[in-house]
Amino acid sequence: MVDWKVLRRYEGDHLRQILMPVGGIGTGFFGVDGRGRLTDWQIMSRPHHGWRPMYSHLALWTRGAGKGGEAKLRILEGDLETGREGASGQSEVLAGIPRFRDVAFEAAYPFGRLSLSDPDTPVRASIEAFNPLIPGDTDASSLPFGLLTISVVNTTESPLEASVSFLATNFVGCDGFVFDLKDNITEGCKVGDWNGMKWWKVREGKTPQNGTMVVLCDASDVRVARQWRFRDRGWNGEYLGIIDELLAKGYIEDENPGQPCPPSPSDTWDNSLSAMFRLGPHERKVVRFLIAWHFPWRNMKEYGWAWTGDESGLLKNHYALPFENAEAVAAKVVSGLDDLRSRTAEFTNSVIDRRAPDAIKEAALFNLAVLNSHTCFRIEDGTFVASEGCGDTSGCCHGSCTHVWNYEEATVNLFPDLHRSMVESHLRNGMMSNGAERFRLSLPLAKQDWAGAAADGQMGLIVRVYQQYLRDHDESWLRKNYPIAKKMLEFAWVPGGWDADKDGVMEGCQHNTYDVEFFGPNPMCTSYYHAAMAAVSAMARAVGDVSTANEMDALREKGREWVDRNLYNGEFYEQHVQAFHGQPAEHSSLGHEWDKKDPAFQIGKGCLVDQLVGQYKANRVGLGTLFDTYHVKTAVQSVFKYNFKRNFRDHYNNMRTFATADEQGTLIASYPHGGRPEVPFPYWGECMTGFEYQAAVLLFDYGLKEAGLAVAAAVRHRHDGQYRNPFNEPECGSYYARSMASWALLDAWDKAGHASRA
Repeated sequence: MVDWKVLRRYEGDHLRQILMPVGGIGTGFFGVDGRGRLTDWQIMSRPHHGWRPMYSHLALWTRGAGKGGEAKLRILEGDLETGREGASGQSEVLAGIPRFRDVAFEAAYPFGRLSLSDPDTPVRASIEAFNPLIPGDTDASSLPFGLLTISVVNTTESPLEASVSFLATNFVGCDGFVFDLKDNITEGCKVGDWNGMKWWKVREGKTPQNGTMVVLCDASDVRVARQWRFRDRGWNGEYLGIIDELLAKGYIEDENPGQPCPPSPSDTWDNSLSAMFRLGPHERKVVRFLIAWHFPWRNMKEYGWAWTGDESGLLKNHYALPFENAEAVAAKVVSGLDDLRSRTAEFTNSVIDRRAPDAIKEAALFNLAVLNSHTCFRIEDGTFVASEGCGDTSGCCHGSCTHVWNYEEATVNLFPDLHRSMVESHLRNGMMSNGAERFRLSLPLAKQDWAGAAADGQMGLIVRVYQQYLRDHDESWLRKNYPIAKKMLEFAWVPGGWDADKDGVMEGCQHNTYDVEFFGPNPMCTSYYHAAMAAVSAMARAVGDVSTANEMDALREKGREWVDRNLYNGEFYEQHVQAFHGQPAEHSSLGHEWDKKDPAFQIGKGCLVDQLVGQYKANRVGLGTLFDTYHVKTAVQSVFKYNFKRNFRDHYNNMRTFATADEQGTLIASYPHGGRPEVPFPYWGECMTGFEYQAAVLLFDYGLKEAGLAVAAAVRHRHDGQYRNPFNEPECGSYYARSMASWALLDAWDKAGHASRA
């Protein structure tokens, strides 16, 4: 079986913010944090940052062999680091059971391994967490489970008895918001050679919290306790019961062995699953725990999505459809577990083996956690939909937002069926009668109420249609969708539109990813426009529409000449803010109020981090350089020269703080020659990772490897576990989709050639 290679190791203060998601695409996840806690249980179709059931702990017991051998009990976590200052002295469940002193975390996502040791214990241990992530196999990568592999090594010259116990609360019916814990059942479960327990609820119900779970172990001697006889004792007597039973025997006895488990009272059942084994001197034993779940329903109103369906807000999760329950999930997984793990390791190793700096490989690989977060899911018919990111308790910014998802490059390269599904959902459901494209989709997809179009989102989506065609080489698919893409482009020319005078330059009311409207020619929206025209020209030639291709080429040349002559200032492209006359085209404005003579929230003379985002997208599909090559390269250089900050000691930012103090980062906009508008566009002073990666990729595209590496490495240094999670680069919410622009770093680095620092 192929094993995985370590890409990054974290120790000390750099464990503080680690939380690695463990789950499939669209299934939700549980997390393993930097000191081994099993937390962030988000498997019931909505986020709940930091939520942990009463019990979700791994415990290790050892006892010297023979009469009178010393027993030791440890929670398989690092020492407590929070809550010690509390007045009550009770920071966490089971806080009074000792932990391990020395901890390290190694990772190559989706693999993570915690190493634990302590001079006061006779063993050292590790916990490996894993779920499948196999490019090209979406079904295998969407299985709702996580695997924990526990390795225990006897560090002494004497034999030991030992056990690893999974202490768990049956939390079916509870996601930390809804607390319906009555009528739960815990029973024994056997799947193949794996033994353990399954959870379900007697009452059927269509709620996201109603489903099934199994916890199984592959050890030859597994002891299951479905109910604890010492529950509900006062003064933390239940904790004492856990301590006493585990110290005495290494497992907890079932209260009523051989008898059916009754439906739970209002506070459910707490359970345990103990793997018993012996360790000779310096012997190593491995036991595996499989956690699988099956929660069929998703409430889109709870999740925070624009919902136009019935009052229930419910739809089905696609991941749940092939399975009757969690036991069926486990049966599927167990039969092919070694293969799933090997294929995932082959993928992660293929990234690690590339001749690129570790920061680039880490950015590309670790940001794939977005796919396994609640940012992404598939609805019943299999359509891949997504928010922009996740809030602490709901999705953040619904609708498979085009002007965010246009930046990412992971899905089209790794899971092209998901990319195609999202693109098609917009082509089929987003088009309005005049050619405007809804940049956010409502659910159900058949009933749309969002009526806003974004200039950058719409143009970028056209490029993605061409990108999908290049990925699949499906001419029939292109012939079906080319007319839609063409109509989307033609919306730019309607009266009051983005390019109403059809001169190849966007001047109109241009809503965009910065959540405002830009007025007047600007490089960001116009570069996307030129990329879209180039894509339509290429698609037109592929389907034999030569006249349209020629028209696009002529319009591009006309616009290119104007942009290079008027927007290029000798170093970079800037915006010419213009007063707006007349009415914007229907759907091109989100109804914001603005001063038509002097609109606020503009770029003006700023050096914008993604001024050439259209070039970034065009380069991914071989559409060539959109404007003057020297100008483009100089502008890319200027982004690094003026926007990259080696520290933030003298930077003043009125918005969110994603970089501070002695950290490094690349600003959204700088004003190196003055001229900043009194009220610039909102995010100008921030650093946001997806934009930074886009800039780094463009630097690589034009041979500026040292600068591109500095930009990408700065992001990863900020997410090194000390202050930020290595597996979560937030923007508007956690697990933000734009961060997956990082996948493009790998190929861009390779195409730029191998420098000495590679």
